[in-house]
Amino acid sequence: MHWIKNWRNTVSCSKYLMLCSVFFLASPGAGAVASAEPAIKLNNYFQESWTTRDGLPHNTINSISQSDDGYLWIATWEGLARFNGRSFTIKGRGKQTGLPDSGIRAIARDNAGALLVVGSRGGFARRATAGWQHWPALNVLLNAVAEDSHGGYWLASEGQGLFYQHTDGSRRQYTTTDGLPSNVVHSVLVDTAGRVWIGSGRGVAVITPDLPDSITTLTNVPPIPVFALLQQRDSLLFGTERGLYQWQAGNTSLLRPELAQMPVSALLQRNDELWIGTTDRGLLRLTAGVLEQLTIDAGLPNNRILSLYQDREDSVWVGTNGGLFRLREAPFVTYDTERGLAGDYVRAVLAHSDGSIWVGSSQGLNRINGQQIEQLDLSAYSRGQSVLSLSEAADGSVWIGTYTDGALLWRNGRVERHLHRDNGLLTNEVRAVLPDANGVWVGTAQGLNYVSANGVTAYGTQHGLPAPFIMALYQHTDGRLFIGTGGGVAIMQTDGSISALDFSALDGAEYAFGFTPDPLLDLLWMTTDRGLVAYNLADAGLSMLGRNVGLPFDKLFQAVADNSHHLWISSNRGILRLQRDNLTAVLTGKQDSLAYELFGESDGMQSSQANGGSMSAAALAADGAVWFATSKGVSWVQPGILQRFASHVPPVVIEGLRVNGAELSLQQDIVLAPGANRLEFAFAGLGFVMPQRIQYRSQLIGFDDDWIDRGSQNVAEYTNLPPGDYQLKVAAAYPQGGWSEHHANIRFTILPYYWQQPLFWALLTSCLVLLLVLALRWRLLQLKYRQQQLQQQVAEKTVELQRQADYLTAADLDRSKLLEQLKIQAQEFALQARLDALTGLANRRAFDEALARECARSRRAKLPLTLVLLDIDHFKHVNDTYNHSIGDEILKLVASLISSHCREDDTFARWGGEEFALLLPNTSALVARDICERIRQAIMLTDCSAVAPGLKLTISMGIAEYAGEAQHERLLSRSDSALYQAKKHGRNRIDIALPM
Repeated sequence: MHWIKNWRNTVSCSKYLMLCSVFFLASPGAGAVASAEPAIKLNNYFQESWTTRDGLPHNTINSISQSDDGYLWIATWEGLARFNGRSFTIKGRGKQTGLPDSGIRAIARDNAGALLVVGSRGGFARRATAGWQHWPALNVLLNAVAEDSHGGYWLASEGQGLFYQHTDGSRRQYTTTDGLPSNVVHSVLVDTAGRVWIGSGRGVAVITPDLPDSITTLTNVPPIPVFALLQQRDSLLFGTERGLYQWQAGNTSLLRPELAQMPVSALLQRNDELWIGTTDRGLLRLTAGVLEQLTIDAGLPNNRILSLYQDREDSVWVGTNGGLFRLREAPFVTYDTERGLAGDYVRAVLAHSDGSIWVGSSQGLNRINGQQIEQLDLSAYSRGQSVLSLSEAADGSVWIGTYTDGALLWRNGRVERHLHRDNGLLTNEVRAVLPDANGVWVGTAQGLNYVSANGVTAYGTQHGLPAPFIMALYQHTDGRLFIGTGGGVAIMQTDGSISALDFSALDGAEYAFGFTPDPLLDLLWMTTDRGLVAYNLADAGLSMLGRNVGLPFDKLFQAVADNSHHLWISSNRGILRLQRDNLTAVLTGKQDSLAYELFGESDGMQSSQANGGSMSAAALAADGAVWFATSKGVSWVQPGILQRFASHVPPVVIEGLRVNGAELSLQQDIVLAPGANRLEFAFAGLGFVMPQRIQYRSQLIGFDDDWIDRGSQNVAEYTNLPPGDYQLKVAAAYPQGGWSEHHANIRFTILPYYWQQPLFWALLTSCLVLLLVLALRWRLLQLKYRQQQLQQQVAEKTVELQRQADYLTAADLDRSKLLEQLKIQAQEFALQARLDALTGLANRRAFDEALARECARSRRAKLPLTLVLLDIDHFKHVNDTYNHSIGDEILKLVASLISSHCREDDTFARWGGEEFALLLPNTSALVARDICERIRQAIMLTDCSAVAPGLKLTISMGIAEYAGEAQHERLLSRSDSALYQAKKHGRNRIDIALPM
């Protein structure tokens, strides 16, 4: 499920053309356009694209639709691609679809919600949730299909006119001899009145219900190709080769004068917005009289638009000649140089009391008011105009800390004051500025200054600072000044004394990047290079919330509490969001771990790398938005928007079942043969806004007592299930959203072996009872016989004992030798029990012990550990083509090759069949990938001619790095999933499992 995505969420104003200023329609179709501005500007939509590199069979996207079960379907010239948000599954010609060719031209939905599919060689099929249905091919390219109210289908062809497929299977053909303007039909539409509209190669024609045998051509539309038809409330739109026309109440006219020569190829009505695809000029959107354009320069894969579609989550999908493209609303919006910022590398952001946002970057200073971005010129005082820090004074003026030019005071539209090394600052690198009633605190790279009417005072390590590098300042309401440095936090009391906080018990924390007061808990949050520190303002207690409570990384830059008191924290690897209730529960010891959400590029940020090390790197705006300084612009999020995303509940489907490693076709009431001891179910939540964030839970009725939370893992594995009847239920949800009400479910039965059946055990019990009775009788007879011989045996034994006494010394010596031999044999037997007889490698039992031991050591010592599962590709073909003895030789050959690449501390075992397992202590996943690549190359280049002439070997590998799971079976499951992905994507490759 690895995609390569072209992510963009901002588009330069200079790269999309405003074809028209605000202009209200005067035509009769003005009702199609709302009187309000769109909620989101076209350049604020988040962009994503997919191509053949991501799994599409072809980059020309002819048509797009969504089925009732939630899948997105994409028509291409190389098949129909089914998309679940993570990966594509290709459907082409064959028995399943009944299509004569893989070239798919159009997809439409019928009256029952099923998909109608038409394409090359006249292929016509219907896909419903229950399965596929198809009709005899027409042997001509079909461009479009539409169902009427009678259940018949209208089929548009390329050169043979229009066909009507009756419900009884018979067909009628309409051509130019029947009144069609052209035998080339590009589009067809059945409107709510039952009229059939025909977009031909020479204009528009219509068939009315009252005259089904008569075709009327519209005279007001030029005799040119008509590619798209769209019904609006009380009108129709015709997209032609030269213009967009509107039909209303029998009258036809151009919709807009500026669209007169526009080659329109696709149309979409989305709420009150009209989206227009063109053949060579990109994508247009018409809203409230405003016409916007998006082209290849602004992110489109190609300017030729073939299809438009709005899915159930309100995303707009665009089919182009260069791939699949999507525009959607994202939680984050980013402003960068393409939007008017002076520089992309933003270090400081300030929410001003007047509602504006000040942004300091490595190239200058900007002020944002609404959609307007103003650049403030500091060149007279700052040569580089590299801004490090920002802070607002009580009168609304702004202090600006720079990288090389000291601190500047901006007031009344100009710089009124300039502090630098020559007039008292310790250095010109100013990372923190904090004005108070009498002056201003200036934190520099070489210490702290206080500038007032009395002059400039300097503070350094000799005054109690733990380090001279100052990054953050905060003054509490009681007058205490908190100073964040590169060596910890110091507090300056109101009497001027400075003392450093003791960070020795805080996991080695040193750098203090920012301070955030929390009046609700009477805490001061400190963001550090080891996590989030809670400082109790009342008793000076310190608590570390870092990896110890589940945070994914150490370094946190700036925390901001939103209006709901949830905490947003910037980092080098994205923006964390911590829920207030969970945060409080962890602090009070009621919960052991922090639940977090991590936002990055997929959520609208241009870069997930936020910046820190200066004051301040994040801010809360007056409208509730949270702003962050990043390495690629300034990003902001409106927290309330997350609830809107969570309100979408994605449908969920079960997509695959593997039994003992073999793929099994899905159906209800599956009956599995005895010995089905390893079942792996794959499922997918069909949500496309945030597919990687979808959460899953499952319950196996007959085995699980309750729902099992799967997190974002879309695989459930069960091993060694006892025989019986089961039902798997799966639900999906977006984070903080509701679970899907309609569960995906599948029922299956595991049959027992004969020895697991009750009748077998009843017969076995009866036989045992009978044997016990016979044994008892035989024992009684034996006792009687033994009694008769007892006296004779006593005499004989007396003589025998005397003889044995003579040889007692010799017997003792022999007994010692025998015990030593038995001990050696026992050791050899124990060793053999842990080795694979064929390859001489460790067996499954030995490997399981090693895995448990190494996982415990990795968790205890915090050392990396990587597991690799390896599988010989097409090994069944080796056994079938040659024989099993050759297969055994190949297994020994592969085992020897891999062993040669292993270290002394590595554990290499035969996992079973053609599968091997390799455990790499003190090795990360990336290093393991290099080792595995060498193994893969060695096996691929191995000459097997001595064993099996003509045989070429390849191997697939799945890598998973241990993430501290309490149950190492999860590590096995993630590695096995990665191996499955490697084999699924072509074999002879290496896949790495995503971290937990």
